Amino acid sequence: MHTHHHHARSPHAHSDFNPVVAPATLIPRAIVHTHYNHPEFIFHLNLFIIFVVVIFVLCGLPRFFFRFSHPDEWRNGHFLRSKPVNGEIQLTSPTVLSPSPGSDDENEKYLSPLEPAYFSPTGLPEKQAQMHSPISLDEHFTSAINLYDESDNRVLKDPFSSSLTRNNTTTSTTNLLSRSASTATTASTRISRRREGLPSHMPSFAARIPYATPILRYTLRPGLDVGKALVLICYFSILLYGTFYKSNVFSNAIRTGYLAVSQIPVVVILGTKNNFIGMLLGKGYERLNLYHRYAGLLLVLCCNVHTLGYFYEWALEGTVAENMALPKNARATFGLVCIDMLAFFSTSFWRNRYYNVFLVTHVIAVVGVVSSICMHSSGPGVAPYVYISIGIYAVDRVTRGFRTKYTTARITPIPDMGMTRVEIPSINAGWRAGQHIRLQVLSRGMGTMGWAEVHPFTIASVSQSEDGSGLTLMCKKSGTWTKKLYELAQKPAPISSESAHTRGKGGVLDASPTVKVLVEGPYGGPGHTMFCSFSGAMFVCGGSGITFALSAIQDLVQKDLVGESRLKTIDLVWSIPDPTGLTLEAGRPKLATVLSGVLDRATTLSFQGKGSAGWKKSEGVVVGVCGPLSLADQVRNVVRSVDRKRMKAAGGIEIHEEVFGW
Repeated sequence: MHTHHHHARSPHAHSDFNPVVAPATLIPRAIVHTHYNHPEFIFHLNLFIIFVVVIFVLCGLPRFFFRFSHPDEWRNGHFLRSKPVNGEIQLTSPTVLSPSPGSDDENEKYLSPLEPAYFSPTGLPEKQAQMHSPISLDEHFTSAINLYDESDNRVLKDPFSSSLTRNNTTTSTTNLLSRSASTATTASTRISRRREGLPSHMPSFAARIPYATPILRYTLRPGLDVGKALVLICYFSILLYGTFYKSNVFSNAIRTGYLAVSQIPVVVILGTKNNFIGMLLGKGYERLNLYHRYAGLLLVLCCNVHTLGYFYEWALEGTVAENMALPKNARATFGLVCIDMLAFFSTSFWRNRYYNVFLVTHVIAVVGVVSSICMHSSGPGVAPYVYISIGIYAVDRVTRGFRTKYTTARITPIPDMGMTRVEIPSINAGWRAGQHIRLQVLSRGMGTMGWAEVHPFTIASVSQSEDGSGLTLMCKKSGTWTKKLYELAQKPAPISSESAHTRGKGGVLDASPTVKVLVEGPYGGPGHTMFCSFSGAMFVCGGSGITFALSAIQDLVQKDLVGESRLKTIDLVWSIPDPTGLTLEAGRPKLATVLSGVLDRATTLSFQGKGSAGWKKSEGVVVGVCGPLSLADQVRNVVRSVDRKRMKAAGGIEIHEEVFGW
């Protein structure tokens, strides 16, 4: 043991960032290199992290090229836009539940759309249109759902129908598309020629290792499976190595300070809405949010260990007061308070129950942390990481500005479903099925600060729809903001002289109010997964998650009609707690049974021709799930339980998740 005399010094980095640190009294001299270049070591550690990310990107690069080999993938999924449809934009009214014609039983209902109004590109109603195609519901709870009519190759306008029942948990299950071998051989020559250019299918990396997939998909807790946990453990191990390699957190506390600052770009890039890592991996920002939170948690941990190491040494020396009196250390303490406040208000309690508090504290804390770091230290081991982080955030904000549109939307309440239908006729192209947008309603009716809130909603309509209905959202009344939106939709729209003139001409004046909105997106979606390249598809939705399936199925059926889809079978499972919702059977969905049927049809329907040459390999089954975390975990467990040989025969099973909660 040796005793050294220590002068008062900063708890964090010195301005030259090459300090000579000696072990404090009573601290073992355990692997301490006083002249070790910490900034250089941390730099090489970050290079290794980049190398690991590149490995993941390379694994998914084949799917990236396969996806963008199709021209449509360049045009859709990036920026919202308006595309003229037959010279006018049609804004359809919501489908509502009404008593069956000629029936005295109020419980017997059918799906009937209201009369839609046609809107010009300026958004003004021009003429009346009629739509009459209600689908009656039978009393045996059998499905009347049929999106695709193979006989004349047309899409029915009303996609959903079923009977109503009073149950706490209800499920609607149906097969929406089933093309057999005979159908394939009797299709028109035009469609057959088009099917020669079917989209190429590239299975995911996980699907190519079927024996490891069940293990990787094992659910540890809601929202976390073994595969994700391994990524988190790998990242933690790298930082752990960076903390203790030739260093001691008590006698060399500056190492964790360098390490914390170096991870700021990682946290920022995983938290932005637009980042190149997500684009290359085919993952939306919502899927990277788990890693953003985890990286942020480790950053906070490093900051606290960094500070505690210095306090420990000062306490041994008896110089706590002298060191805390230094301006540089006071700024560092302020930054520590900000980052701990950020961590506290970022817990699930605040995110889910008091999102506005979480958001405001997030912004304030981030500004406080970055400013305190810049004032505390600006050496070569800190400044580059701070500047890179600011640059990443600035690029994200600019990109979000380009992806935001200011326009007018019509809002209509749907009492039977407890939803608000938001229709934006001026935007009718630019998104992929399954993507979502971030909506901001600029109206005083949303409350004092409600107009400033931004909320994500899955797009329920298909891009470039032939009816010109534009971008449509179905907003479930579940929180304060959505309740205010629903109440705003119930208010009658003011009658202007122009609209009165339209009524006098015989046009229909819609009483639904219009509001100014900011629409940002599109975001998320299936990424590099192309639903139309699979042989079978199964969509599992919970509650308002049906909007995801609506747009996906409409898009798939349209592609099937023009010979741009390999899908031979599509099944839809909709689980809803609302007794007034659509249902076919009571109880929770029997996902294993439904998935088994999809696998059978995807495999057996691959026979297209005569003799052994007619058999074509199944291109796999995709399972899309949209709903709460518990539903996604249930689907994952069902897929994991499928027999490996059966999974291989079907070409593999891939899962795409759009979950509620984070």
